[in-house]
Amino acid sequence: GIPKTIDNDVDVIDRSFGFHTAVEAAQEAIMSAKVEASCTLPRGVCVVKLMGRYSGFIASHATLGSGDVDLCLIPEVPIDLDACMLHLKQRVQDQGHAVVVVAEGAGETLLGELAEYDL
Repeated sequence: GIPKTIDNDVDVIDRSFGFHTAVEAAQEAIMSAKVEASCTLPRGVCVVKLMGRYSGFIASHATLGSGDVDLCLIPEVPIDLDACMLHLKQRVQDQGHAVVVVAEGAGETLLGELAEYDL
């Protein structure tokens, strides 16, 4: 059989069907977020939530491909909220805006019991 997932989280293949298209769509969302963050408000911060409850492949590839992301949060890497906030504060001070990409499963351990619900 052929794996049917666009998350690219299957070990035996290099790229799953639809992964490239998902990354391209994510990069378009990131580009729009950068424009909105930099043009609409002083010290604007835009958050782009992407697919990836258990896998951050789409978020990480879109982040690396776009070059416009200041912080990328994925489920595979634990989140230090204090460090994230310090980094964002510095980026906003330096460039006047920031773009954050969050894979939907990132930080679920921070939510505890609320992780069962998609807020």
